[in-house]
Amino acid sequence: GMVVDISHVHYDCMKAALRITKAPVMFSHSSSKALCEHPRDVPDDVLLLLKENGGVVMINFAPNFIAGPFWVRGGKVGATLLEVADHIDHVKALIGADFIGIGADYDGIKDTSRGLDDVSMVP
Repeated sequence: GMVVDISHVHYDCMKAALRITKAPVMFSHSSSKALCEHPRDVPDDVLLLLKENGGVVMINFAPNFIAGPFWVRGGKVGATLLEVADHIDHVKALIGADFIGIGADYDGIKDTSRGLDDVSMVP
């Protein structure tokens, strides 16, 4: 089998894929659009469809996916582990823990959220 990754698709395509597929899909490196307005993050209505589908959203660690380019905490620009946890908590409250994964995207991003600088720092 194969799992289709819809992290890089437009909102309309997300909904269309979830409407027609008979198999679970995944967002391999996306986060919650309710907490950060990044084009690749997943809106709540799509997360609800994902739950019905049995798929998974893998939370990304890239600061722009987590808090946007101008987030400041502790006098420093960029997201932290706390904001990543906020995304996980939001998705868990909306659709449950069974539909959440970690999609850090370490191999595809140049900046990480502070406190998650590399895989050794993942709690």
